[in-house]
Amino acid sequence: MLSILLALTLAHHNDANPYDWHMSCERFLQRSVEIQMDLNLDRQSKYNLIGYLRSKVAGKCKGAYT
Repeated sequence: MLSILLALTLAHHNDANPYDWHMSCERFLQRSVEIQMDLNLDRQSKYNLIGYLRSKVAGKCKGAYT
């Protein structure tokens, strides 16, 4: 649950439209690792959350968080 809040809180928000926000590839990769390690989320919730956050990444995002 904490991962979800962190991902949404630390994402870049556009002041003009609170629903139109993006996050960097690096931040997405970091959050996806945190979500995968979260024991409070079931597998499907993790998959859905990571998929949603991936849709908020501007541009292509390939690689692994280091």
